Amino acid sequence: MVDDNAAMREALARSLVRRGCRVTTAPDGVEALQVLKERSFDAVITDLNMPERGGLWLWRQALVLRPELRGRFVLIASEPLPEPRSLSLFMETERFVLKPLSLETLWRQVEEILDGVPRGDSGGAPPSRPSEPPRGRRSLRSV
Repeated sequence: MVDDNAAMREALARSLVRRGCRVTTAPDGVEALQVLKERSFDAVITDLNMPERGGLWLWRQALVLRPELRGRFVLIASEPLPEPRSLSLFMETERFVLKPLSLETLWRQVEEILDGVPRGDSGGAPPSRPSEPPRGRRSLRSV
């Protein structure tokens, strides 16, 4: 979980841990990239707008290091959004959630990544297994 806002980063991380994920956090894209150099993750959740290096920068750099992460990013954003051209390539394979976000919406996006559902196949459906207990722990990068 990557977010420069410590309260947001920790709240989202706690929510994902309660759902059975192992979560690693980072306060910015630079630190997150350093951790990605050391190991890979099942999913990366990152804020779009952060000081110095934001979520799109992290996504581009992470794919150079770990191409297997394509389709495994969730970008969390608030207004103002970047130019549509900046987001277009990202949106072809990745997921996007606007703030204020619902934890259920974020979990649905993460669950689709963990289940291998290609972006765009969910059709906005409700979570597929909301009442099931958490499955085995998975490594979720919360940079």
